[in-house]
Amino acid sequence: MNNRPIIDTLGFAQKTQSQDLQLKLVDLPRLTDVSAIVNDVIQANIIGGIQHDGKSFIQLKILSGLTLTCQRCIGLFDFQINSHSRFIITPTEDELVEISQEEQNINTMLAENELDLIEFVEDELLLALPMVPLHKEGDCERPQLLDEQSDPTKPLSGLRQSS
Repeated sequence: MNNRPIIDTLGFAQKTQSQDLQLKLVDLPRLTDVSAIVNDVIQANIIGGIQHDGKSFIQLKILSGLTLTCQRCIGLFDFQINSHSRFIITPTEDELVEISQEEQNINTMLAENELDLIEFVEDELLLALPMVPLHKEGDCERPQLLDEQSDPTKPLSGLRQSS
């Protein structure tokens, strides 16, 4: 994506702005580093706003279908991401720490003048991926066993010398 969307997080939230993104694999270089294949496009919706308690927030919704490699059988499998996250924006690190201590299950972020939305979405996608991609139990493909005729080491067996 040539024109990367950059926002001022507090301004985006206070003006209750929104941004829709449709990203392709070429837009997300770190995602390709983890051997994920994007089946179509990644749809992301970023919404800014102010909560009832006056705190600014950014809400991120990501919808995507990826193909991952199972680390057990090395077969491919489809993995759906339907992620919804809300981040409370704080102007200072002291407020960030205070909110994090008050509420354990709240995502917080320090206000930024220039937040690259594509990198933001890519960060959340990477966090949504399983640490070890695996098929569901029992869905792994059985590996093909070698027989004597297809044994790739057979031509080398004549090179052994007896001691």
